[in-house]
Amino acid sequence: MGATSTGKIFDSQEMGDNEEMADGDCVRDYRLQEALYFKMYARLEVQEWLLKDSARNRAYRSAIRCNAAAFKDKTVLDVGCGLGTLSLFAAESGAHRVIAVEAASIAEYTRSIVLDNSYAAVITVIRGKVEEIELPEGIEKVDIILCDWMGHCLFSENMIESLIFARDKWLAPGGLIFPDSAQLYLGAISGQEGEVGQDLDQWNDLYDIDMGAIRRSCEGTAVVAHVDARQMMSKVVLVKSLDLYTAPRHSCFTRCHYELKVTRSGQVHAFFAYFDVGFGKSPNRVCLSTSPQAPWTHWNQTVFHMKSPLTVGPEETIRGMFSIKPSLKNIYGLEFDINFEHKGKEKSIRAKQSFFLDYFLPQGLS
Repeated sequence: MGATSTGKIFDSQEMGDNEEMADGDCVRDYRLQEALYFKMYARLEVQEWLLKDSARNRAYRSAIRCNAAAFKDKTVLDVGCGLGTLSLFAAESGAHRVIAVEAASIAEYTRSIVLDNSYAAVITVIRGKVEEIELPEGIEKVDIILCDWMGHCLFSENMIESLIFARDKWLAPGGLIFPDSAQLYLGAISGQEGEVGQDLDQWNDLYDIDMGAIRRSCEGTAVVAHVDARQMMSKVVLVKSLDLYTAPRHSCFTRCHYELKVTRSGQVHAFFAYFDVGFGKSPNRVCLSTSPQAPWTHWNQTVFHMKSPLTVGPEETIRGMFSIKPSLKNIYGLEFDINFEHKGKEKSIRAKQSFFLDYFLPQGLS
């Protein structure tokens, strides 16, 4: 994933309805967030972190190579190209022209990488936001769009808006998108000893000091973490499905009912979410999954800790409403509401929790 989008998707009506959005200080804060975001993606450590995600890279390479006939002599647009890995895969598969767009200053390295790999005649690197650039002279439409747009919990960083913009403006009729479908899933898990966010009770009385304010903050924070498949306490359910050929703007907005079927006895400490994306036009369909049961990816999973655990048994259900919307305070963040109801053998519980997910800096970077 590279960086191309402002991330800000609120239309004029929404801004008019929200005084916070219209405030001058808020606009300036958005600009600062955008500058910091592009600065983050300009760091080689972040690009190295992405390149070490072998599951991600293998999926894109397989999808492109398995569909090499579709790339032969075609014009390709790589939205948020980063160091240009996907652009190079496309060129190797016979693309006639590749336009690689990247807003972060890492684009200067990308130009050198293209030159060092002898593809300067095929790949053109353009530094800028995809919403603001123009295609090279003589190119009005592209045959294929490549885009690693997915963020944590699928929608963080809001890069899907950049993909939709590019699709609507430049994709030729019958053109291809890689990947072209996405699914978001929800499930329930037990906790792990020492897991960040689980031991909330420590904040109730620490050195005889009430740290309840910290606990309340932790309760409302979604955590990007690795979930061990052995933690899973339920079957997962689909809460969002996207066809990238037809997905409208603002596709992040989600609100759906869910019903989780408990698979074993124990305690549920949290909900978790993960996503899959598919490359449906490949002769041999390629799927990239961020499930706990799939190989590790840099997206990990997104965990929503409950204030109090649920004691559950096999075949019981946890049902409720799950919703997502973009944050009004952070242009790359997400806000969640999770309503849940569980009728156990000993007691019934009905509750609602709200969560915030900031865009995620790789561990060890600041």
